Amino acid sequence: MYRVISYALLLSGVLGMERLSVDKRHAISGFMRHLIYIPFWVLIPFSVHGLDVIVNVDGLEARLKDNVLAYLSVEREKKRDALNEARLRLLHDRAEAEIQAALRPFGYFKPTITASMQKTEQGFKLAYNVQPGPPIKLVEVDFQILGEGADDPQVESVFPMAPGEVLDQTLYEQAKQTRLANTIERGYLDARYTRHQLEVDLRRDTATISLHLDTGMRLRFGEVRINQDVMNAEFLARYVSFNAGDPFSQEGLLTLQGDLIDSEYFKQVEVVTRRDEREGNRVPVDVNLKPNKRNRYRIGLGYSTDTGPRLTLDWKNRRRGRNGHRMRSELQISQPLSSLSSEYVIPLERSTVDYVSFGASLEHFNSDTNQGNRALLSATHSVSLERGWRRSLGLEYSYEDFKVSDQEDSSHLLVPSVGWLRIKSDGKEIIRRGKRLEFRIEGAAESLLSSTRYLQLYANGKFIHGFGEGDWRLLSRLELGTIRADDLKGLPPSKRFFAGGDNTVRGFGYQGLGPKDENDEVIGGRYLAVGSLELDRHISGKWSGALFVDAGNAFDPDYDAETAYGVGFGVRWRSPVGPVRFDIASGSDGDERRLRLHIVVGPEL
Repeated sequence: MYRVISYALLLSGVLGMERLSVDKRHAISGFMRHLIYIPFWVLIPFSVHGLDVIVNVDGLEARLKDNVLAYLSVEREKKRDALNEARLRLLHDRAEAEIQAALRPFGYFKPTITASMQKTEQGFKLAYNVQPGPPIKLVEVDFQILGEGADDPQVESVFPMAPGEVLDQTLYEQAKQTRLANTIERGYLDARYTRHQLEVDLRRDTATISLHLDTGMRLRFGEVRINQDVMNAEFLARYVSFNAGDPFSQEGLLTLQGDLIDSEYFKQVEVVTRRDEREGNRVPVDVNLKPNKRNRYRIGLGYSTDTGPRLTLDWKNRRRGRNGHRMRSELQISQPLSSLSSEYVIPLERSTVDYVSFGASLEHFNSDTNQGNRALLSATHSVSLERGWRRSLGLEYSYEDFKVSDQEDSSHLLVPSVGWLRIKSDGKEIIRRGKRLEFRIEGAAESLLSSTRYLQLYANGKFIHGFGEGDWRLLSRLELGTIRADDLKGLPPSKRFFAGGDNTVRGFGYQGLGPKDENDEVIGGRYLAVGSLELDRHISGKWSGALFVDAGNAFDPDYDAETAYGVGFGVRWRSPVGPVRFDIASGSDGDERRLRLHIVVGPEL
């Protein structure tokens, strides 16, 4: 019954969104009204349409019970809301055979099953009491490595199952395939099992394993022939991480293929192992490449409550010359920030991970807190480090004229910087495990072509942790910053800290939080501390609901600022162009409480 209510509320929310195109004013209020039901979607557990079916399995340890529930058709179809009484009785009759099949992989071939089906006021209760019976135990494990790999200490020669243990067929199949795959990865491309046998004796409740793995000859890389005509051969050779004579490795070939695809120089990358041309133990490799279009043009329309409508025009030159140089230019137009920027990238010796870039940009600011213009020239050396970190060394020169409150001024800064960035996730469409860490240090001095001196330290982190049965996630975020400067007003707004908006403290406008001057105008601060916790639950299909709390502000010892809070709820939609967040937040900074709708399109990390 609860789920029927939830779907009805979801439908009403969608209808409210459709009205947005008809009457914006009424649709916004209708959409916000329907979002009030999101906490119920997040917190109320789902049950079943029509029949309320309860399935109980007793008598088994946790891993056996979990596998039985995964095998039971009635359990699966109950979750899909596909049951009527006739179908339920048919699936109940199948249950005993399905339970037997679910226990066999764990070595239990003779279970005793007592099944019952009871009608209740709400639906049906199905109960299965299972006694697994005597387990099948191993009495012999014969695992042998034959061929050249028998003397290779890196070839796994021990099988992870021993006499006296209960037969686990899942572990058996996994170990068998893993040892073959690892042997092939070591360069023994002809490896195969000459004997693979698992025998079960049901009269004695015993089993024997016999596996003989013949590795054959260990092969090595021969010549790598890269077939294309648009890039210098010497430059492309940097993508090959192995040399002729190195042990053959499938992982090395996959890395080569992936790096060439990621370079965007080529629209098709084919890596072919030419075993038919093998000479002795050397195997040549052909890399066949088809060039990508040199130029890419894109136009984008976006919206967020921080920036309002946004137009983006983007041009990318994937190949300038034959040595892998790239160039990109972008025009972005929105109410608070418009910019025109260009970047020229030169790959270094490790082309896939190291590069130098030179950039130039013009920016126009027009937010509620500051207005002005900024011209910037920059140079950056970016290098990949261990454990997924990337370090960037930068030098930028900027000129900025600005207006903040009643202050109108200009500045010029020569700013060296160093930063570290690490992004890691499980790569799933809905990230279950992920994190983003960033640290940056920058500064300027009046003796080095700058109008003021300062030192800034900044750090932020975001973490995603899934739990439960796959429907729940906890998202946390922390952002910290500090500036050492003699006078806040000597710093241009681009170097001060502000808070408030879609990605800091929700419930407030873009840069709407921070220290205020005597005119009660936000002017930014020398310190920043913002944190957030968000509980996310999958609702249905591409939709999920969230509850969140944000807290923090920008601070300065010379001006007043209190910790602000934002609490609220929202929905997330996995759109074709990326996650879309709709949030309603109630913000409070000690003076008053306000309600604000936030809409954001963008990646979670």
